[in-house]
Formats: sequence, C-alpha cells, structure tokens
Amino acid sequence: MIGEWLKEHGALLITILVTVGVLFFIYACEPKVSSLWDNGLRINRQELQLELDQLVSLAQLKMVDLDKQEQLRAVILQNALILVQGQPFNPVGLITGVAALYGITTGVSNAGKVAKNIAVKRKANNV
Repeated sequence: MIGEWLKEHGALLITILVTVGVLFFIYACEPKVSSLWDNGLRINRQELQLELDQLVSLAQLKMVDLDKQEQLRAVILQNALILVQGQPFNPVGLITGVAALYGITTGVSNAGKVAKNIAVKRKANNV
C-alpha cells in the first residue's frame, strides 16, 4: 500500500523536497566575501559597506592632512617670497598666517575626531 503510494507520488515528493532544500539554501545561506582588512574573515554585504565607509573616512582624513600640509607650505613659501622680493617684513601678516594655520589645524583635528566617532558609532550599531 505504501509502496504503491510512493510509486504514484514519487515525483511530487522529490519535487517538494528539492524545493524546500532550495528555499532553505536561499534563505539561510547568506552570501559572504573576504574582508577588506582581514582576508581570513568572511563578511556579509552590510559589514562590507561598513568597512568601505571606514576606508573612505580614513582616506578623507588623510586628504585633509595633506591639505593642511600644503597650506602650511604655501604660507611659508609666500612669506619667503615677500622677503626675497625686498619688501619689508610684515609681522602682522606672519601672525595672521600663523593664526590661520592654527585655526585650520584645530578644525581639522576636530573634524578627524568627529569622523572617528561616527565610524565607531556605526560599527557599534551594526555589530
């Protein structure tokens, strides 16, 4: 009796089992890739996006640091050119330049701290 029923409905049973297996695989097996930081670690899409955001933030911080260095170099070069051209030394201009550099440096360090705090908060929220 059971053997006959299995013969009649065997194809249907196999179809149901394969369908359930495929649905389980699709739902349960999340796609993962190697981490940007640690090749031995496998991460999902959200974790990869978090690492990418951290990488972009780090690159932005380095660009801000480069900008700060270039501005300092430009101020020094400008003051050196003024001295070479024979114009009298301008202490007010030098003080203004130093104050501007201090302001830029303070702003950059505050922006760096904010960016690092945002990255830490994102990582804490997504973990």
